[in-house]
This record gives sequence, structure tokens and C-alpha cells, in this order.
Amino acid sequence: MANNCVFLHYTPLPMDQLPPHHDRPHIRPFLPIGVQNDEKKVLVALRDPSNLRGDGNAPVVPPEILPLIGMLQGEKSLEEITEATGAPREFLVQLVTALDEAGLLWGPNADRLEKAALERIRVAKAFPMGAAAAAGEKPEEANAAIRALIDGAEDPELEGELLGIVAPHLDYARGGAVYASAYRACIKDTKIDRVVILGTNHFGLGDGIVMSTHGFSSPWGIFEPDAGVLGRLGGSLGDRLFKDELDHVAEHSISIHLPWIHTVFGRVPVVAALVPSPLRPMISDDGARVSFDEFVPALTDALKGDSGRTFFIASADLSHVGPSFGDSTPVGTEIRQQVERYDRALLATYLEGNMDSFLRKVGGDQNSQRWCSIGNMTAAKLITGALPELVQYGQTPADLDPNGQALVSSAAMGLVRI
Repeated sequence: MANNCVFLHYTPLPMDQLPPHHDRPHIRPFLPIGVQNDEKKVLVALRDPSNLRGDGNAPVVPPEILPLIGMLQGEKSLEEITEATGAPREFLVQLVTALDEAGLLWGPNADRLEKAALERIRVAKAFPMGAAAAAGEKPEEANAAIRALIDGAEDPELEGELLGIVAPHLDYARGGAVYASAYRACIKDTKIDRVVILGTNHFGLGDGIVMSTHGFSSPWGIFEPDAGVLGRLGGSLGDRLFKDELDHVAEHSISIHLPWIHTVFGRVPVVAALVPSPLRPMISDDGARVSFDEFVPALTDALKGDSGRTFFIASADLSHVGPSFGDSTPVGTEIRQQVERYDRALLATYLEGNMDSFLRKVGGDQNSQRWCSIGNMTAAKLITGALPELVQYGQTPADLDPNGQALVSSAAMGLVRI
């Protein structure tokens, strides 16, 4: 088993010198990324969502090791895992050493790496660029790409005051047309004082609201945080808001909107929050993190303390269907049609504007098609009091996924005050 593994080159400690967090290891969240070696053998890179090391390196293992890694939950010792699986203890020592050095094991090294990552962000006063470079790292190139997409979209001719939009957060290749439809609705009135971006926490540790007092890097420089709004929020909710701010490092649902925001509105101050679903109870009800129900009225009140115009963006994808998301059947024409029928029925309830009815409908089938942004869509509607209006519905193009592994749907909507 050990001979098939490809690791970063770490030397494990002798077995009689193992620290407690190695002998009873607890794996941190990771993203499994399929890769190939020089012999075209399929392997899995274990990517740290927060990139605590800061170098992008990751341990690489064969796929059959993943169930073994899944057993590292801090409950069993290496000896007990050896007895249960037959995996040699020497191999397990090598495995947990590589995971620990990569920052993927709970313990002192992960704590040290986390502090170092936070210090890098503090010095830079902003999170790394990440998805903000999705349209290009050069400002002129990025502006031209976004402008071309917006110019190619039809004017939705929304009536009433546009308070915000619902737009995707998937990559531009699969969702560019839907992004463009949403932002095309904004270009008639581009004078705003701040933008509130409500995102989704895909890979982070926080199960409550996650915010930060730091800015977001982009090809045009740093999008600064709105200090006034954040100060009032911090005053009412405390540092609990910022407890898991490292989650923003790997999260794309905020930064992927920055090229669009810059092209339409310029480099305006940002209030960014990762918003959990109100249907999902928090792991611990100890008050250590801010819940959805606390956040909505607190942000509403905080925004009242400033004059000027606030624009809202709910960064939302809808259904996630196919083998990549755990389904057994590849996505074909029939499944695409089923997904659209489901989406449009649920969208119809959202467009009615009654969030109690919307949440009951989502919860009624346990969100069977995995809408990933129930929280920020609901928060945007509640805070703005606007009526959602559908501009465009879309699904990832079939020609980009000929094997039918993953379908993601999205919608462009305007949040309109009539």
C-alpha cells in the first residue's frame, strides 16, 4: 500500500516519539482533486481549502487511500486503525506525518500555520486575489472580457428601483451568460456607495455567518471593506462575525463578482458575508458564531447608519446534479429537463417573495437537488424587502460536460422595489 503513495517529502518521527495528535489523528476538511502522474495513473491531491502553507502544495495519494483517511476522526489510535484495516502502522505514521505537515491534521502545526496565514492577510490588508482574476489578471484584459459579455446580453427592462441582483458564482465558461444578464440590468444606474456581497461558504470551517475586516485583492487593487458598516455590525454582534475569516481565502463566491462589480460600478467599498442556510442548524448552539437569524436584522440596522446607496448581490447557484455530486446516473437530456422543472417550480415560490413559503418548500424535500445558496438568497430578499424578478435561467452547457458528470443551474434575478 505504501509503495503506491506519492507524498510530499516529509520524514516521519520514530513511532515511540509520536505526538498525541499523530497517534490519534483528526483530519481537517480537504478537497480531493483528481490528478495524473507521469505514467497517467489517476491519483488524488488532498488540497487544503485555506492553503495554510501558502505554497499550494498538497499530499497526493491513490484513490483507494481515501476511505482510510476518512477514518482519521480523532477517535481511533493508529494501533486501532491498523487492527481494523490491516494497514501497516509504519505506513499510517508516514501518512499522518504528511497530512500534518500539509496542515491537514488538527493540532499544533495547523494552529501555527493558521496564525501565519492570518498574519499574511493582515500585512497585505486583503485576501489573495483568487477568483477575482477569473476574467484575467491584467486590468484592461479583464475589463474588456466582462464588458463584452455584458454588451452581448439583452436589456431586461426591469421597472422600479433595482436594489440588487441574484447572480451565479460558478465559473464564467459555464455561467457567463447568466452573470451578464444580471449585470446588464445594473448599467442604467451605476452610482452606488457600497456593495453588499452575500456568498456561500463551500469549503470553510465556519457554520455561521463569516465576515472579515480585510479587503479583497483584484487586478484593479484592493476592494476596501466598508469600515462604517462593519464597525456597527461588530459593535452589535462582536468578534464572533470574524471568527472563521480564513474561510474567505479559498471561497470564490465573493471574489468572483469583483470583475463584474468593477466594470459596472468601479472599485466601491465592500461588505462581504458568507451566509449559511437557515434550514441547517449550527453544529453548536453556544453563541460562539453568528446565526442567520441574528445576522439579518443586525445588517439591516447597520446599513441604516449610513447615508448613500447600498447595492446587494446574492452570489447564488441553484441545482447541483450528476455523479460529481454523488448521483449514480450521468446527466442527459431527460435529467436536464427534470432539473429545470424542479428549479422553475422552486423559483416561482422565491419570486412570490414569501420566504417562509420558500423555505418550507426547500425543506419539504430536503433540498433534493442541492441548491447551494438558500441562505444568501433568503437574506438578500429579507434585508432589501424587494420583489425578485427573473431575468434568465441557465444550466451548464452540455458540450462542456460530454460525459454528463455535473450539471449546475443558475438564475439571474433583479431585486426590485416597485
